[in-house]
Amino acid sequence: MNTLLLAVAVAVLVVLAALLVRQERGQAPEQNEDDARVTPLVRGINYLLADEPDLALQELVQVARLRSEAADVYMALGEMFRSKGEIGRAVRIHQNLLARPDLPSSIHLQAHLALARDFQAGGLLDRALKQYEKAIAIQPDHAEALEACLRIREQSSEWLLAEELLSRLDQVRGRSSNSHRAYLFAELAQQHLNDGDSDGARQYAVKALALDEACAPAYIALAILDLKEGKAGEAEVMVRALWEKAPEHFPLIIPMLLEDKAFYRSRGKAMLLACWQEKHTEELALSWLEDVRRMRGKKEARALLEELDFQAGNLRASLRLAAAAGSDDETLNRYAEQWRSKVKNFACEQCGVEVVEMRWQCPQCLTWGSMHPKKGGAL
Repeated sequence: MNTLLLAVAVAVLVVLAALLVRQERGQAPEQNEDDARVTPLVRGINYLLADEPDLALQELVQVARLRSEAADVYMALGEMFRSKGEIGRAVRIHQNLLARPDLPSSIHLQAHLALARDFQAGGLLDRALKQYEKAIAIQPDHAEALEACLRIREQSSEWLLAEELLSRLDQVRGRSSNSHRAYLFAELAQQHLNDGDSDGARQYAVKALALDEACAPAYIALAILDLKEGKAGEAEVMVRALWEKAPEHFPLIIPMLLEDKAFYRSRGKAMLLACWQEKHTEELALSWLEDVRRMRGKKEARALLEELDFQAGNLRASLRLAAAAGSDDETLNRYAEQWRSKVKNFACEQCGVEVVEMRWQCPQCLTWGSMHPKKGGAL
């Protein structure tokens, strides 16, 4: 039985226990009504334990009909409707609960959280955010609600608001999320860069590096700024710093160097060659060859291959090399190019999810800085 069904089972058990306690205390006026509720509750629990949520749902609906004010049962029903993908029904249940003037404060908080989860599951992030904020108004240190708001702000690229929520969450949990905050500042730097605000971009990129010297997007943002402002020496310093502090992500700077043709001829290519001579990194060679092929053509990619004298050491590298610079086998080249257009290039070190394009935040586990180029011969 999955975690959600287990939680629902516990909630139903609580309701059942409350009914039994009331019976033992001799609250006779509602004895018959409570007896009528106990039987479907027991059946519902049995169905839950047997991992038959559809049958359990029917029993809980029967309980709710017999006692409309049973808030715990309605909460359990809402959870089950959401788990089955019936978001609209879950929303109506939780909204009806919140409309009750006599709802206990503890249930009030739970209902706001449940309604927020409903909206979030349905992709209605604005509505979910409002419900999470109402939950926080009731309990300001509610970690789950704060984290949910943080994730929604991140999804909406509202980086300053996300950073404020991260600070509040750090206070609740008693820790400092410096690396996480560094990536938020790096996103702010990129946002200002896109808006043409060089000063703002530089300010946030510097803040990011002060928190985490391995924050690769901050180095990339500063290098781009220096290139745009014609500061070749400063750009070279940033590129070399990226190589030293975040070598796995160093190849991501190559397209920016190739775009600035003057810098690439005068400094960029020499820097890349020096890095290659210092450490013959497979990802550096292959990414460089792929970017040259994409931006300059196959002829220049083959010339670079001869200069690097790179040889693939596994199947994955061989296919990437054939797609970038070609080989004597045209059939292999064609299949390699088809494979390269679809293959996943990066994997999360936390959850293992794979993606085609680089992301600084994992789309599955939402960890920042956990995506790295795939290594080895696995396709």
